Amino acid sequence: MRLLREGYSECLFLLTDERWGTIVRKQTKPEISGSLPAEIAWLEDVPAVVHHYFPQVLRSRKRAENGHPVFYDMPYFGEGWVALSDLILNQQLDREHELALIGHVLRLMFEDIFSVTYPQETAAYPDKLVGLLEHYAYRLSELPAFAGLMAAPHISVNGACLPNIFSLLAAIKNTACLRQQLRPRIVRKVHGDLYPDNILVYAPSIGQPCPQLVLIDPLAPLGIGRGDFAIDIAKFTSWLSAELSALRLGLFSVAAEHHDPRADPAFRFCLHTQDRQLQALGDRVLLHGLMRLLETASWARPICDMNQNWQQRESFYKALYALSMVPVVPAPQNLARFLTGLQHLHDFVSGKGSLQHGEKTAATPTQG
Repeated sequence: MRLLREGYSECLFLLTDERWGTIVRKQTKPEISGSLPAEIAWLEDVPAVVHHYFPQVLRSRKRAENGHPVFYDMPYFGEGWVALSDLILNQQLDREHELALIGHVLRLMFEDIFSVTYPQETAAYPDKLVGLLEHYAYRLSELPAFAGLMAAPHISVNGACLPNIFSLLAAIKNTACLRQQLRPRIVRKVHGDLYPDNILVYAPSIGQPCPQLVLIDPLAPLGIGRGDFAIDIAKFTSWLSAELSALRLGLFSVAAEHHDPRADPAFRFCLHTQDRQLQALGDRVLLHGLMRLLETASWARPICDMNQNWQQRESFYKALYALSMVPVVPAPQNLARFLTGLQHLHDFVSGKGSLQHGEKTAATPTQG
């Protein structure tokens, strides 16, 4: 086996199989309890009509046994296949083709994945989300580098005085309307980690009426495969806004500020979204194009219209994504993720999560 890529909780290996030829094995790291068993179950439960859009599970071990880790084998998408993120960031396509590919992905999700529903799970869904937030809050409070931040009553970010995570969590738990906002009209099958890094495109098919696409790596560390369609939109818009890419590439700056009489500690936080590496996203054409699709496409309107407050929930999901990564990424990215999560959670609680994409609140990281 040859190591292809090492992630935070799993590794990808390239190997040759007598039956299937060259394949890829996705395997958990030792001593890490990740979401891979749920990911395997998710892939095995994909509707038959869209099997070709997702990697086939060729072989799997769903439980760690006798020192052998959880894994699954899938086909190798080699020559000709490229991540949509690479096509966009390297500016290999024009805007028309980029938006067309994004539209194909969204239509697949709205028509064939989101259509799988679990009505019996809808009532308990807000409690599930609050439980996840509480889990990460206590986990962060146990990290030496974040214990002080979690205990501070307020944190100043770019001059805005924000309550701490536990205060925002308490506000959600104790405010009926906030908990109600976390409840979608119905729980659906979702990808859980939908963004251009996890979308493979067969380059020779670009420009065809139905380009060949494969969506990989569902669920993410959150492990949500049954939930709210807005969780997938949140991850996608986070990437298209350049926020997620700036965090992952280290294109940010965080500096402690002099004592703020309203809050201690205090930070100045800037995402360098105008960096040359992210210039393909700087004009936000793709972000606004995605939002137009959600507002106008016939395949999106029925689901969006029955969930009038779905954009408010985006902020909550972005907060969960950011905070879930704090324990596993290195410094200083962990602090940047923490401040990003704090800002999004405050936006949700304060009712600013439904602002149009691109509008800024007081604590929004400056961009440059």
